Amino acid sequence: MNQDAALSRYCIGHSVENREIIVFSNGPRDLPGPVGGTFLIGGMHGDEVATVLLLEDFLARHLATGALSRPIAVLPIANPDGCARRSRYNARGVDLNRNCDYNWSEDSVEPSGPGPWSEPEICALRDFICTWQPRRIVSLHWALAEIDADGAQSTPLAQAMWDSLLPEEQRLYRVRFTETGRGQRRLQHTYAICPGSIGQWVGYGLEYEGGTRPAMITLELPYDPSAESRPEMLPPEHLDTLRDLWHRDSAAYLRAVEPGVHKMLLAACRFSA
Repeated sequence: MNQDAALSRYCIGHSVENREIIVFSNGPRDLPGPVGGTFLIGGMHGDEVATVLLLEDFLARHLATGALSRPIAVLPIANPDGCARRSRYNARGVDLNRNCDYNWSEDSVEPSGPGPWSEPEICALRDFICTWQPRRIVSLHWALAEIDADGAQSTPLAQAMWDSLLPEEQRLYRVRFTETGRGQRRLQHTYAICPGSIGQWVGYGLEYEGGTRPAMITLELPYDPSAESRPEMLPPEHLDTLRDLWHRDSAAYLRAVEPGVHKMLLAACRFSA
């Protein structure tokens, strides 16, 4: 990605193997205090390469051009060691999205580390969020094909992201709220806890001074852009389907999902409530 002069670049910490963790922003050159903007995160799992490329393209096409005036910060690669290894985990074999302290569990299906906040990458992410205090956080993953809202405060943002899509784009996703919604058929109200995830910590455990909570969305990319619709139950082989598509023609996958993803990210960046 070519860094444009319109962007600020900060190193917010270092990985286990001492790689820089870089945030880009359309804000001032010095790391700011509380700003209240939108924070976009990719590469939490190092093998989810599409999340990184989609955010890098979003930076180049929408943020570096100066088209977005509200404060926005983008972390394309939250797990640089995992990205270098093409591994879900960091260099110590920990799933960073299970290492936050809210509902942290040593019995997590994915390795959660020796204790909450044990990994430098997730601590850097935590400290940046607590300093910058974004009002909206969107973390990209694959491949559950859903807009996942954590906490009641996140429901309006999830709805705005859904509404930004055309009907043919909506078919690839479902919206998942954690509280009772408004009864639309497309909204799903069941919820499975991911212990120690960034969604759990931000959506339920993080509270800024004054009692406000940021909206937290986990945006899960589609497993198959050619699918007729997002089924109620994903097929057991959905990850294998995505990996096969990705290895066969990653450019085609990105072309298929990018318009919808960028619309949702733009909706998040422009959202006000």
